[in-house]
Amino acid sequence: MERDLLDAVRAGARQQQFLHVLDRDAAFARWWQALGPAPLAAETVPLDAALGRVLKRSVAAPVDVPAFDRSLVDGFAVRAADCAGASPATPVTLRLNPEIIRCGHAPVHAVSAGTASLIATGGMVPRGADAVVMVEQTTTAEAAEGPVVLLHRAAAAGAHIGYAGADLARGEVVLRAGHVIDSRAIGMLAAAGIAALEVVRRPLVAVLSTGDELIA
Repeated sequence: MERDLLDAVRAGARQQQFLHVLDRDAAFARWWQALGPAPLAAETVPLDAALGRVLKRSVAAPVDVPAFDRSLVDGFAVRAADCAGASPATPVTLRLNPEIIRCGHAPVHAVSAGTASLIATGGMVPRGADAVVMVEQTTTAEAAEGPVVLLHRAAAAGAHIGYAGADLARGEVVLRAGHVIDSRAIGMLAAAGIAALEVVRRPLVAVLSTGDELIA
């Protein structure tokens, strides 16, 4: 009988360890103290593999975006001074330069007084031009001196031109450290000519299950 009582007392003492339960904050404090967390190292990944990754360092645009003055409409690159007074009743006639400025092709001819160049949306604005007249506000014709364009509306300087650096200026911070890369960020970085990024290395995670009372 005495032995049975002694065994029961010893068993109760062993169970005391399960009667002291830490609260949430104390448990987390012990966990982080034991873990010793530190910032993860950086690794470089190509832009097409950066979706969902966390930016390690802020990124600045290495170039102006766009890199050149471009037309925002299909139309004619002109000098605004040549368009003064143009209207449907009194159109202004300009001689056409012998080129069509398409996207990805640098202009060959400068726009001088009394001339215009046909330009597509996104085309590089040629030297001498400071405005673009929409094609809907013009008509073309043949004259003795060659092809001409008739402007039915005046254009102020800067009309329908997107200037270099209007989207992003060289040196401007595009994204800050800690940003989670999404599809919009990838498009912006690609436009700035950035092909690779420094991102936070993904952590290695392990799950340890202990105790024989656990079930699936």
